[in-house]
Amino acid sequence: MKNILANWNLRRILYLVGGIFFAMVAFKDQNWWMIPVGIYFMAMAIFRFGCASGNCEIPLSKKDTEAQN
Repeated sequence: MKNILANWNLRRILYLVGGIFFAMVAFKDQNWWMIPVGIYFMAMAIFRFGCASGNCEIPLSKKDTEAQN
């Protein structure tokens, strides 16, 4: 439970709000196939996986790292 409540940033908040929005709109419009999309985005924010955890950046290559030093 501590991990879920720790390290919230703007990206995680946006994923959570967007997921809730998608799920609510899908439920209201009875667009059932869209509800899993909203749940997926909420899960990304809550459980901190995928881009919500900041793992979507492309790391620099070793050549680029040496050029910066």
